[in-house]
Amino acid sequence: MRLLWSGLIIILAVSSRTATGDPLDVCLKDLGCLRGTHMPGYQGEEFEAFMGIPFAQPPVDSLRLRNPVPSGAWEGILDAGTAKDGCLQRNFFGVEWTIRGVEDCLYLNIYRPKKRDGSPLPVMIYIHAGGFFSGTAHPVASGPEYMMDTEQVIMVTIPYRLGPFGFLSTGDTSMPGNFALKDQRLAMQWVQQHIADFGGDPQLVTIFGHSAGGMSAHYHMLSPSSKGLFHRAMSLDGTILSAVLQINKEPLAQARKLAAVAGIEGAESLDSKELAQALRELDPVKLHKTVDSLKVWDNFPFISNPPVVEPVGCPEAFFTEDPVKAHLEGRINQVPWLLGANSRAGEGSIAVLHPFDDRKLRAELNERFLEHFSHMLHLPDGTSPQVVREILDAYGIEGETISNDTLVPLAQIAGDFIFYYPLFETASSYAKYADLKENPLSFYFFEYRGMRTLSTLFSGASIEYGVGAAHMDDALHTIRIPAIVEDYPKDSEDAEVVKRMTSMMVDFAKTGVFHSGTSCQASEFTDHGMCSYVHFGGIVGSYQENIQKDFKLSAYPIWKRLFP
Repeated sequence: MRLLWSGLIIILAVSSRTATGDPLDVCLKDLGCLRGTHMPGYQGEEFEAFMGIPFAQPPVDSLRLRNPVPSGAWEGILDAGTAKDGCLQRNFFGVEWTIRGVEDCLYLNIYRPKKRDGSPLPVMIYIHAGGFFSGTAHPVASGPEYMMDTEQVIMVTIPYRLGPFGFLSTGDTSMPGNFALKDQRLAMQWVQQHIADFGGDPQLVTIFGHSAGGMSAHYHMLSPSSKGLFHRAMSLDGTILSAVLQINKEPLAQARKLAAVAGIEGAESLDSKELAQALRELDPVKLHKTVDSLKVWDNFPFISNPPVVEPVGCPEAFFTEDPVKAHLEGRINQVPWLLGANSRAGEGSIAVLHPFDDRKLRAELNERFLEHFSHMLHLPDGTSPQVVREILDAYGIEGETISNDTLVPLAQIAGDFIFYYPLFETASSYAKYADLKENPLSFYFFEYRGMRTLSTLFSGASIEYGVGAAHMDDALHTIRIPAIVEDYPKDSEDAEVVKRMTSMMVDFAKTGVFHSGTSCQASEFTDHGMCSYVHFGGIVGSYQENIQKDFKLSAYPIWKRLFP
C-alpha cells in the first residue's frame, strides 16, 4: 500500500467481465457496434458495463505530444467487456517513484443500470485524481459500484495523458500543451455525440472529480471550448486557485531543460519545431524520468508539469488567458457547482505525513525548516523565511521543527494554504458575479473519520497520526477503489454514509441542488463564515450530519498577500 495514493494506482490489467446474462450490444452511429458485460453492484443489483471504448487515436509515435485526434470506426463488434490499462505515469507520491501504465490509453468506460424505463438518464462523467501525473479510469481505481447502486444515472469514467505527456509545451503551435485537458474535452465531446445510444441524456451531464479531477472540472468551467459539454460541475478536494497548480509561464524553458536532462543534443539551441520532434522521438519512460530534475526537495512541487496559456489563434486551444484571471473576472461557464473538502489537517496530510514519517526527510526538514516548509506549502518562489515565520506565528506555533506535538498543527496549516483558502477565494469571488439563483453554489466539508482512511498512504506507514478525515477520504464514500481500500462491511455505518453521499450527488446531478437546507449569497462570505454548507462529521459509531456556516481563517490575509 505504501506505493499508492488515491487514484495513483498500480495499474492492474484485470478483467471485469462476468458470464451472466445475454450479450449487451449497442450500436453507435458512424462508429460501429460494441458488446458490454455485467458487473456486480456493491449493495444493489448488477449493472451493465461497456469498457475500453476508444475515443481518441492512440497518442503514440507521430501523435505523441500533440492534440488528441478523434478515433474512427471499428470493424466487427468491439469487445467492451474489459477495461484498458491506465496512461503511462510516474507516481511521485510513492516511495520509489514507480513508472507504470501504457501510452495507448485513451479509452473510456460507460456504466448504466440494468433496469431502465426508457427515459433518458442523467450522465455523470468522473475525472480521476492523481495530481495530473498519476491515476486511472480503470474500475480498480475509479469504481462505479457505489453510484450504480442508486440505479438513477449513467456513469462515465475518462482517462487523460499524464505528467509531461499531458502538459509539456514549447509555448507555440509546435507543441501547444494542455493535452491532458484536451483529452478530457474530447471524451466529453464523445459523450455528447454518443451517450444517447446508451440511454443517457446529453443535455443533463455532470462532470466531477476529486483532487486533480475536481481541479479539471474547474478548468472546464473556464475553457470557452468546453462550454455546452456539461451542465453541472463538482470540484471536490481542489480548485485551480490552489498553490500546487500554478500555470507554467515558461513552458519552452522547461521543455529545453527536460530535453537537456534526457541528453538531446543541442536542446538549448533547437528551434521549437525541432525540439518538439526530438521530444516525441525520446523513449517515453526516459521522458517521464526527466521530471525528477524539476523537484526542489523530496517530491515538491507536487505538480511539475502544469497547464499553460496557449497563444491566441492556436488550433484547438484549451485556454488562451490565465484561467485564474478568467475566474476572478467572471469569464466562466456558469453551471450549478458543488465544492467540497475534507478536514483541515487531513487535506494537509498529503504534504506533511511523508516527510514526517521518513526519518531522513524529517531530519532534513528540521535542519532547514523554514525553507522546506515553504516548499511543502507551495509558497511562491522567493518567499522569505520571515513570511514563513509569520505564518507559524498566526497559528501560535513557537518552534521551527516537526514533531509529534507539531504534526497536526502543521498539517492544518498545509490544509489551509493548499486547499481551504483557495476554496474560500474560489467561492467568494465567484459569488460576487455569478447568478446563484439560476446556478446554485453548494458546499460540503467531510470530517467524518470512518473505518478506512488514506492518511496511511501519504505517510507510507501503517500508523495513523490523528489528522482526521484525510485528503480524498470523502472519495472513499463516493468512488469504489478496490486496489487500495477494502470494501466496507455492507451492514456498517460507512456503508450507510456511502448511500447518503451518492444519493446527494445523484440528486445534484439531477436538480443542481446538493441539499435543500443550504443556500449561498455573496454577502455571506466574511472573516468568520461563509455560505451554509453540509458538514459530515463524527467518527465510526457516531456519524453526524448538519448544516453549518462557520469558517475559520487564521492566516487568510497572509495567503491573500502571497497569492493576490
